[in-house]
Amino acid sequence: MKCKKCDRKIADDSIFCSFCGKKQIVELPGRKTKSRGNGQGSVYQLPNKKWRAAVTLGYTEEKVRIYKTKSDFKTKKEGLEYLQKLRDESKKPKDIKFSKLYDEWKKKHYSNIGKSKIAAYKIAYKKCKDLYYKNIADIRTPDIQEVIDSVKGYYPKKDIKTLCSLMFKHAIRKDYLAETKNYASFVELPSTPKSKNTSFTDEELTSFWNDYNAGNDFTGYILIMIYTSMRYGELYKIYKVNVFLDKNYMIGGIKTDAGIDREIGIADKIKPIVEKFYNRGKKKLLEMNENTFYERYYKTLERLEIPEKKPHCCRHTFGTLMARAKVQPAIIQSAIGHEKYETTMQYTHIPLSDKLEAINKI
Repeated sequence: MKCKKCDRKIADDSIFCSFCGKKQIVELPGRKTKSRGNGQGSVYQLPNKKWRAAVTLGYTEEKVRIYKTKSDFKTKKEGLEYLQKLRDESKKPKDIKFSKLYDEWKKKHYSNIGKSKIAAYKIAYKKCKDLYYKNIADIRTPDIQEVIDSVKGYYPKKDIKTLCSLMFKHAIRKDYLAETKNYASFVELPSTPKSKNTSFTDEELTSFWNDYNAGNDFTGYILIMIYTSMRYGELYKIYKVNVFLDKNYMIGGIKTDAGIDREIGIADKIKPIVEKFYNRGKKKLLEMNENTFYERYYKTLERLEIPEKKPHCCRHTFGTLMARAKVQPAIIQSAIGHEKYETTMQYTHIPLSDKLEAINKI
């Protein structure tokens, strides 16, 4: 046979190589080496004649094996007896804080979702401060429920539940938990609001104006969206070269043929606001990325104690204000940029008082 180390030919019954001294592994007649199944671990002898037990925990991204070991056993039998304890210890949950898990989770998850959803999750995470320094393995449903119950609005509550649920799923995939139970899935939410899109009330509109006049310039963007029916994407794409302050209109719009490159009127009420952003901006009226815009939008609503409404509700408010002002339907449809009048009708939410006033004219 050949030496296991120097590859020179030695006698078949050699225990040590006569050239390099390497100990040879010799299988005795009638005996076979007993092997354990995958994941059971192994025991081997060290150069100091002591024995070491080892189990595999997993692999790094570079496919390098990660071990958990225990050494200094006097006999192989002792090492084999300790393997079960090593396997049990390897199954214990890892100590990973909620905040660290979030940082790990978002690196992959944020690359697969839209900017508006990222903004919603960032806001939800900021409301989870009481969970930041808790190990994910120690967090239970009541912990998450307490955070959710302290937040106003259905959709902020829902975003927190969704965020925590996704983080638990990530922790389960990464074997950070001793059990595969998603505690966030058991959190209870209030009833779903009947309508996702509605208009801002007169009182809420007054709050926006008071807030802007108090020096909070960002609220001016909300007012522009309300009085022009523009979406964030439309406002973001309004370049100064397409703003004609002397003629009280600008060119913009997205989506349908009726909405693209349409004339958007600048109402007298918001002209001073448009002028301010026009003079401040380098190339555009709004030079703020989508994540920052949505985050500040929802923070403004929260600060003014306005029930959460999506930015799209600004368009609904525009349609409602126009209808209440008895503007002709065709003009409303053109101003909003809809191809069909049926769509425009979904954007009007006439108060009962206006309906009663109309009925009483009969």
